[in-house]
Amino acid sequence: MPKAETTDAGSRALDLASRVAGKRLVIVEEALKTHVAHWYEYDRAVCDIHRALGVETTVAAHTEISPDIRDSLPAEPVFTHTSWDHIYAHPDVWRRYVGIAHHNLRVYRTMNLFFSAYESFDCVFVPTVVIHHMIGWRALISRHMGRSFGRLVLLFRNNVGSYAPDSRLPTFKRNSVVWRHALRSFTPYVESGAVCLATDSERLATEYELVCGLRPVVFPSPRIAPPPKRSSGPGPATALGPYTFGCLGPARFEKGIGLLQAAMIRFLAANPAADVRFLIQWNQDVINPDGSIHRPDPALEADRRVVFLRDQIDSECYEQLLADIDCMVLPYQRESYFARISGVAVEAVTAGIPVIYTEDTWMEDLVRGVGAGLSIRSGDLDSLVDALSIAFAKREQLASEARARANMARNEHSAERFANLLWGLP
Repeated sequence: MPKAETTDAGSRALDLASRVAGKRLVIVEEALKTHVAHWYEYDRAVCDIHRALGVETTVAAHTEISPDIRDSLPAEPVFTHTSWDHIYAHPDVWRRYVGIAHHNLRVYRTMNLFFSAYESFDCVFVPTVVIHHMIGWRALISRHMGRSFGRLVLLFRNNVGSYAPDSRLPTFKRNSVVWRHALRSFTPYVESGAVCLATDSERLATEYELVCGLRPVVFPSPRIAPPPKRSSGPGPATALGPYTFGCLGPARFEKGIGLLQAAMIRFLAANPAADVRFLIQWNQDVINPDGSIHRPDPALEADRRVVFLRDQIDSECYEQLLADIDCMVLPYQRESYFARISGVAVEAVTAGIPVIYTEDTWMEDLVRGVGAGLSIRSGDLDSLVDALSIAFAKREQLASEARARANMARNEHSAERFANLLWGLP
């Protein structure tokens, strides 16, 4: 970065710190228990950003939070239940609606006690909001806004609808009516600036605007990867080790894990002498649409070039995995990820790692804007196998392109941009 640009960035950071230093922030993350899933890394990034700015930060987490996470953030064990444990996933629709009401009541009761026990916060940030939380937070505003907290930021990271293969407009489920009324109830507080409805994707912002008429503010992802530790590009197989494809983040059906396994089998069979390996995070059960468990393919488990990462992955281990990966493979289903972001994709582009991604998704916007990689057709096995082959054949070119754009990606998802939006600063 040129000296003038570095000076400007430093000046902006000092100005931001002068405006928020000494303030109090609470991050509300009911599902935060262990290193499994995305909650810890996201919350840690937000905590790190604000620690550097002099903001006193607390995380309201699950009562089963592991001691090391509790101490590192710091976090307080608050929630006894989380909707992310699928405790309301009943086959009967009416029972699911009862579950929505029940969990909103739990959110209200839990945070009501929390706010009553703490000094007031300048900002409350809820990073993973779904229908099970909104009514509870609307009630908490009525009781606590202006006394227990000053600003509330609700971040929506999941779809309300889904996307047919030939459509860029979402199809909404019946419960979108509940979403509409719940979201619209925040209107006066959004208009006054006391509440910020937020998301992390322009596509997702459009989806929510179609639901309720309010357009959320689009936040960058705070999960910027550290620079890779490798001293040079991957090139041909060398002392740096085999060319490594990686798929990090919890394996899930909608992330294309079944397609990825089939493509790996074909690619490895077609390239028996290739010095490659695959690192696949698989440290929780993968559930098929019919409710059955999707398991690693025995042929891949027996292949020395495939490593299934079964254990919990802490921050140090995760950063090392990123440093070892030459190409991130994210064959997510377009139906689910047309509008949703991938934190793993952000980490890849900010670390200068090429990405294999599904075309016509948010990931395509990201990679074309600030990264490098190859697109595939959603759910298309031949397309993914071809992309793996091309990535391996053109590894030096793709690595060079990705590294050249890493700084641009890091600026796009900078800590400064994130903090300014969180606090509602210009």
